[in-house]
Amino acid sequence: MPKIVKVREDGVAAELGFEPGDEIIGFDSHPYEDVLDYIFYDGQEKFTINARTKDGEIVDCEVEKLPDEPIGVEFDDEGQLVPIRCRNKCVFCFVDQLPKGMRDTLYVKDDDYRLSFVSGNYVTLTNVGEKEIERIIRLHMSPLYISVHCFDKKRKVEMIANPEGANLFEKMKLFAAHGIIMHTQIVLCKGLNDGEILDETLRELAKLRPQVASVAIVPVGLTGHRKGLKDLKAIDRDTARTVVAQAEEFDKSVGGGFCYCSDEFYLKADLPLPSFESYGDFSQIENGVGLVRAFEREVDESLKDLEVCEREGEVAFITGQSFKGELKKCLAKVGKYFPRCKFRVVDIINYYFGASITVAGLITATDIVAQAKDMPEYTVIPSAMLREFTHTFLDGVSVEELEKRLGTKILISASGADLVRAAKEATKCR
Repeated sequence: MPKIVKVREDGVAAELGFEPGDEIIGFDSHPYEDVLDYIFYDGQEKFTINARTKDGEIVDCEVEKLPDEPIGVEFDDEGQLVPIRCRNKCVFCFVDQLPKGMRDTLYVKDDDYRLSFVSGNYVTLTNVGEKEIERIIRLHMSPLYISVHCFDKKRKVEMIANPEGANLFEKMKLFAAHGIIMHTQIVLCKGLNDGEILDETLRELAKLRPQVASVAIVPVGLTGHRKGLKDLKAIDRDTARTVVAQAEEFDKSVGGGFCYCSDEFYLKADLPLPSFESYGDFSQIENGVGLVRAFEREVDESLKDLEVCEREGEVAFITGQSFKGELKKCLAKVGKYFPRCKFRVVDIINYYFGASITVAGLITATDIVAQAKDMPEYTVIPSAMLREFTHTFLDGVSVEELEKRLGTKILISASGADLVRAAKEATKCR
């Protein structure tokens, strides 16, 4: 159990006489499991803290407070979230397709309902039993992000190699009955969960609206490291067009704003992307749904009231194969305000994972070094290429190392506005 290391003077714990060294062992007679218990009860008005004093005495302290009044304690490291491991063997699992020799942490598969609530990670709920279901409902862990893939039970078990997958919709129905909001995703595998099976899945998800708030359809990602794995077919142009038409027709039939294909589907299909407004609150943007339109809007907003700069400069932009066309369109807009600045798009082929992987977020420094030559003073990379909260690529190379090897100053782009920032940097226009 987590030990208290600090008691805030302005919290209710101080009023109740808690001291460093005491332990919180539960709330309302529910055992303390992790920090999410504390966070939930910290926002409640009336509850009981079950504790063990540093002298070993078990005490129950009744609490009545305002919702914004803190309990006011800090813990040691115990009770923090240690990711729950995945128990599935999905035929499309990206981790199973990683090349050998990468960092050990990249091969760890989590399937943690808590991280779904906290960080938006997609989970299958196959390792969620009655105890976890009760806790999700009691703590109202909403929204959750759920990997559905298909409604057909036999096909679902085939796809994830776990019989518990057949029980997913029963769990989702229970969550819906208790007001838990769910965003869902379908990893589309040609010949497995497309066609009539996709139609059925979408119909069953729509029955759970509004608690099932959205569904994103994303194409299966296939690397060049699938030896010994199930033979899957890549999503080609015709398949992408079929899926886009199917999804759009279904979404229209239920009133819109529910079912989305990822941008990658539209790019593979060589079809125009939906309008910015059609994406609503962009709830599925982490799945690549509406990412391009949001990026374009950020570029447009950054160009408002911008004066034309006539200074010379040059800047390169590194991206993947799928986004290069859209990036060039955005740079054409920026170029009108920087007519003497040269913009170079360096579209990298992904040899590290396999040429079929075309998204920018999976490009490594290894491929950049091999393909990016004679770079200008400034080079822009998207932040999606780097591990979260770091300046390190998936192959372990740091941004600083890449700068030295390419002889360029790297600017990290997190939004469309950073295209304009890069042009200003290269031309020294402010």
